[in-house]
Amino acid sequence: MTPTRKKPARKRASKKHAGRRKNGVKKTVPRSPQSILTQSRRSSICKARIRDDLLAVAGSNKGQPLSKSGRPAWKYSKFVMIPASNDEPFEENCFERDPIPEDYVFVPKGNVYVTRHCRSKTKESQRVVYLVYHSSGKRTLGIRVPSEIHSDVLQSAAATADSRANAVKVRDERDHTRYRQLLHTQFPLMPADSLEIVLDHAFLKGSGRVGRTTMKSDERKAALAVEAHIRHVHTPYESLLDDGMDRNEARKAVWGTVKAIKTAWEGGGSQTMDLLTLGSRMDVDSDTPEVVDLESPEESPEVIELDSAEEDELEI
Repeated sequence: MTPTRKKPARKRASKKHAGRRKNGVKKTVPRSPQSILTQSRRSSICKARIRDDLLAVAGSNKGQPLSKSGRPAWKYSKFVMIPASNDEPFEENCFERDPIPEDYVFVPKGNVYVTRHCRSKTKESQRVVYLVYHSSGKRTLGIRVPSEIHSDVLQSAAATADSRANAVKVRDERDHTRYRQLLHTQFPLMPADSLEIVLDHAFLKGSGRVGRTTMKSDERKAALAVEAHIRHVHTPYESLLDDGMDRNEARKAVWGTVKAIKTAWEGGGSQTMDLLTLGSRMDVDSDTPEVVDLESPEESPEVIELDSAEEDELEI
């Protein structure tokens, strides 16, 4: 009878780690700074991928430009409402990043003749003019029109450039004469050099200043332009601003002097005041209260009105 071998006894676990397994405690090894940095990068990449996947599912990134990594750029993923289109026929709004329709071209702002004729001719052909907005939706960049219309308008602009320039020159000379007569009629005692300064500054074409606005009457534009000239040239207004005084307060402080000189130039008032007398009066001491308190500023609500953005156009 063959003797049977006994199976080797099962080794018992070392008592060294018995207590640790029993208590469920796991020994942790200190992590190196490199491993911590690697894990942080992995987490960031995972979060970015999840975010892009969610945006892709929602359709937010359709047509968006790509970043260097090949994923849609995050700054373009923000949802911006396009301004509502007006009631103009054959006119729609779009963003600059929207695909350009076939056979259309982008016409940037800047050339009034080209923009106006491209718009009108496109509508005459019963096709849509696309008004292009910046990605922020806050400002327009130009329009999109059919390419053949744009080409025709460019040819027309080149052919009529000389005649249009001559017409503009004639119109500018006519306006210049009219503004000069307006100032002379409204302020007959204004010195000739002051009249030329006001005419060349406030009524300068393309300056955007008060003399070129279409929102006020000619008489009102002339009055505002002359008041601004007096304030900057014949009062300590600039010095008050340099000393740190608020613009509102500075305008109120010199309003009495502005009104006195303006009245004298209009030929009104109880006594005649010429420019030299007023100039020497202002040069005595710009810090004296007599200069700034000639009259109460509350008598002229127009001083407060000039605190608007349009007053910045009157600066000399």
